[in-house]
Amino acid sequence: MKRLLLPILSIFLLAIVSDSCKTNCDVYDLDLYHSWTVLQTDSEGLQYNVELRFNNDNSYDWILLDEVEGHSNSHAEFNINETLMTITSDVDCAGLGEYYLTIEAGKLAIISKTESCAPRASALEWVWERK
Repeated sequence: MKRLLLPILSIFLLAIVSDSCKTNCDVYDLDLYHSWTVLQTDSEGLQYNVELRFNNDNSYDWILLDEVEGHSNSHAEFNINETLMTITSDVDCAGLGEYYLTIEAGKLAIISKTESCAPRASALEWVWERK
């Protein structure tokens, strides 16, 4: 009986951990929900600091930390499946956008897979540092 106790406990703990992530939860999900910052440069050479805040309700806020003419804050909703983020609702851009996410050593790389909205791609495709 003692020999069975460890395997049974292991299975039980695995079931609890698996159940705590209802939909497509993995290491990326757990590390993603923070604020990230980067110094961006637009097509006209203007530089400005930006914060990208991932919220627990699967939305993000793209927030200007500097005043920059022609740019404004943005909010969008997304789904995530392992390392692929799909933007499902964005008042500033029509259509879906798909992005690969990689998190390593306090940095988040966002790389476009498919995107029909060039401004959104310009705003997201960076290597961000955890704030």
